[in-house]
Amino acid sequence: MIQFFQVTKYFDRYAALRDVTLRVDKGECVLLTGPSGAGKTTLLKLIFGAEVPDEGQILVQNRNIARLRASDVPYLRRTMGFVLQDFKLLPQKTVFENVALPLIIQGTAGLEVRRKVSEALKAVGLDHKRGSQAAGVSAGEQQRVCIARAIVNSPIILLADEPTGNLDTNLTMEIIELFKAIHARGTTVMLATHNRQVVEEMKGRIIRLHSGRVLSDQGVYSETNSLSCP
Repeated sequence: MIQFFQVTKYFDRYAALRDVTLRVDKGECVLLTGPSGAGKTTLLKLIFGAEVPDEGQILVQNRNIARLRASDVPYLRRTMGFVLQDFKLLPQKTVFENVALPLIIQGTAGLEVRRKVSEALKAVGLDHKRGSQAAGVSAGEQQRVCIARAIVNSPIILLADEPTGNLDTNLTMEIIELFKAIHARGTTVMLATHNRQVVEEMKGRIIRLHSGRVLSDQGVYSETNSLSCP
C-alpha cells in the first residue's frame, strides 16, 4: 500500500527526513509519534504528493510518487483523505458546502454530491448541521466537518496530522472514536500525533520519529511499550 525506500527530504540544508525505510500494508492503523520537528508532517505530505523526496523512492498503491506527472497527482489524491490540525474550512460557506468541495472540484454530478455528502455527514454525526455556516459551529464540530470532507470520496488511505491538537479531552475522545470507526471499515489510517491519549486509545502500530529518522517501530500499543510513546 505505502512503501518508503531510504527516503530523505531536505528543506534548504535541513533534513526533515533522513534515510527512512518503512512499509504500511492495506488496512493498517499507524500512529506516527515523536516531538515537534521529528518529521511526522513531512512524511504525510510525501505520501499525499504535496512534497517529493530528494533521495530514495516512495510507492503509494504501487505508483512511484517522484515519477508522477503533475497532472497525475490529483488522481492519486482522490484515493486519499487528509485531515489537518488547523481545519482550513471556508468559514462563510455552510458545512455541506465545505464537505462537498472535493467532489465539486472533481466534477461529480449534483445528485451524487448530495448523496455522498449526506453519507459523510451522517458518519460524523453532523447531518443536522449541514446548513450551518462553518464559522458558527464548535471546534469539535469543525474538526468533524474536516473528517467528513476527508472521507466524502471513500478514500483508501486516510492521513491525519495532529487532528486533536486543538481539542480538549472530551472532544479528543469523540474524534478518536470516529477514526476507529473509519479504520474498522477497512480504510488504511496514518495519524501523526504527540498526544498519549490518542496513542493509547487507537491501539495501532506505533512508528516513533526523532530528528527525521525512524527511532522505533513498535507494532500495536500495549502497556509494555507505553513508556516509549510520547
